[in-house]
Amino acid sequence: MRLTVEFLGVARRLTQTKESLVEMDDQATFRDVLRHVALAFPALVGPVLVPEVFDLVSSYMINVDGRRVVQDLDAPAQDGQRLILMFVEAGG
Repeated sequence: MRLTVEFLGVARRLTQTKESLVEMDDQATFRDVLRHVALAFPALVGPVLVPEVFDLVSSYMINVDGRRVVQDLDAPAQDGQRLILMFVEAGG
């Protein structure tokens, strides 16, 4: 499957790119995608991604197709999804 991972804010600055096309096997989870992204962009490990377990640090989230936030990183990703790695903004 092919997914697009878009980086916003600090994640974009650390990766020095707006987005990345990721190719994964059909059984891949969101955590698998994060593992792949961590290997491709090691600068994300620590500030955005928790080392070894590939969780997001508490101030980040993944938005899917601009419609929903990923609640379970071990849920399966789907072909063609656009994942937006973004800072969770507080306030209102």
